[in-house]
Amino acid sequence: MIAGLQYAVANYAHALDVPALKAVLTQDITWSLSVPGQGGPGPVAGRTAVLDFVP
Repeated sequence: MIAGLQYAVANYAHALDVPALKAVLTQDITWSLSVPGQGGPGPVAGRTAVLDFVP
């Protein structure tokens, strides 16, 4: 499940422009994702961890 979510997030991030995403993330970001009925990863805390989630 996590690999599928990472793939979906990666596609979304690349559509948004990853360098632009990197430019706006703060060091103290917290990101979470939930899929109805399945939960999800997270929260993912910190800029490095969020960027590691988006290959």
